Amino acid sequence: MRRLAATLLAVTSFVLGVRSSHAQVRPAHSLFPMPGPVGPQLPAPSPAPHDAGWRNSTVLGLSSGLGSPYGLLGAFVGFFPLQHLQLEVGGGYSTSFGPAVSALGRVGFNPGNSSFLALGVGLSTNFTDYQYAENCEAPGNGLLASRCSPPGVPRVAEGSANPIWLNFEASEDVRLGRSVGGRIAAGVGFLLNPGDFPAALGCASEGLGQTPCEVGASRARDEITWLLHVRIDLYAVIVQGTPLTR
Repeated sequence: MRRLAATLLAVTSFVLGVRSSHAQVRPAHSLFPMPGPVGPQLPAPSPAPHDAGWRNSTVLGLSSGLGSPYGLLGAFVGFFPLQHLQLEVGGGYSTSFGPAVSALGRVGFNPGNSSFLALGVGLSTNFTDYQYAENCEAPGNGLLASRCSPPGVPRVAEGSANPIWLNFEASEDVRLGRSVGGRIAAGVGFLLNPGDFPAALGCASEGLGQTPCEVGASRARDEITWLLHVRIDLYAVIVQGTPLTR
């Protein structure tokens, strides 16, 4: 009996030991499992600016102004090779000096995606046919014919010239969305070759803008010929530029 009891006790101890080892190996199950490792997150792409940038953009527009290098009515094409630089060429018709062509460069100050404040410098010329009296203060007015010097029949200067103007201006561009823009500009032009116009004693009338006769009168008085201008431009962006990155 003692041997049987000892045998049963040994078997029971062995079985309990095996179960205990199995219990230690079995993984514990949690009621709230932890999430696994998270993979690397890619940054969300930043949205592109709503408006087009200036660099590498090309514009085509119409211009209207007084004393403008593009004339009373004109057209132009502009290109922005750099964020702060604009190059522009254009032409139009002037009532005083005839057809005009112009080239201009502008440097922008802190341009954004929708505005471009700039200072510009350029050259322009006209294809001018002139006709005026050299020796009369008021040619064509019979009441003042005695003001010709010497008195008598007016001596008429007639010919063609190409006045060359050195132009300076300040301007502000505004992009109205991605495809349309506008500009207001004001400046001054200085005539570089007044000697191409015969000197004149005077002119019948001297209005807001220079005329070939007034150039001749300024030359006779040894005065610098200059002309203020103001202009409004509207243009379409025909080649979209690179948006400004911030």
